[in-house]
Amino acid sequence: MEEYNCEVLIIGAGPAGLSAGIYCARANRDVIILDGNELSALAKTKEMQNWPGEIDIKGSDLLEKFRAHTESYSENVRIIKGDVISLMMGMGTNIISTRAANITSDVVIITTGRGIRKEIIKGEGALLGFGVSYSPIWDGPLYKDKVVYLFGKDEKMLEDALALQQMGCIVRIIINFGIEKLPEKIYELKEVGIEVFENMEVIEAVPDSEGVIQKIICKPTKPESEDIEEIKEFELNCLFILSHISSNSMFKRAGIELDDMGNIKVDEQQKTNLKGVYAAGDCTGGLFQVVFAAAEGARAGINACKYLWRLKKE
Repeated sequence: MEEYNCEVLIIGAGPAGLSAGIYCARANRDVIILDGNELSALAKTKEMQNWPGEIDIKGSDLLEKFRAHTESYSENVRIIKGDVISLMMGMGTNIISTRAANITSDVVIITTGRGIRKEIIKGEGALLGFGVSYSPIWDGPLYKDKVVYLFGKDEKMLEDALALQQMGCIVRIIINFGIEKLPEKIYELKEVGIEVFENMEVIEAVPDSEGVIQKIICKPTKPESEDIEEIKEFELNCLFILSHISSNSMFKRAGIELDDMGNIKVDEQQKTNLKGVYAAGDCTGGLFQVVFAAAEGARAGINACKYLWRLKKE
């Protein structure tokens, strides 16, 4: 087992983590960034058109720019590979372990993204960034005048559907229960022409010959109903999946408070409920935008450095 010591440990090497690393390195702090085996959501993004300064760029190319910028502070930053398997945090010195290393730090910044998502739809993972998305606000503008489906179960999905229509998308919704269980806002959607398929679930996303989503296969959740056929197929340009909850159970076991959706709770300084532990980016919920993740990472880095300054002063 390798043994590492640092002032700031950042768990996650996506836009939030790399941004936090830049700010901490510029403050002359000793930083380790733990780069897990799960790809950043940005790395899986086919194209982006909402990062200031880049009219159109692949997500992987933008992430590489972030990483190169962070690595330019080589005197202060080390990036090591590994997934966290245990954590002891909030009691002074933090101890984080991977299968190959133990890392001790004064501060921890969690930037793990939305966590490992359990794939519930066949083909979902392979088509992420190629017609499957978890972020309507982020990817919606790419599908103007194209057919998009949302698969979800709460009021947030209804708001996203209206937003997508305002972006110019042709929007349809699939829910795995009866329409009567949704808030009255659902009738606002129907009034503006958004079609709703109830008592149905998506079971497979099917690509075309170029590896881009072509159609989805659905089955009824109430097979006894005579009004619902056994299997249905819908051609589309994008499937927005809003039914998953992020998996931050490891952090919960370490004592970090989560909200009802499994997101890490933070205050306006990106602080968690544990002393010296911060979180930023998609793992805290919000709009799931790269520009927000980078900004939150910067805020977490700045406040972590302030915390360290007070800690060293004592």
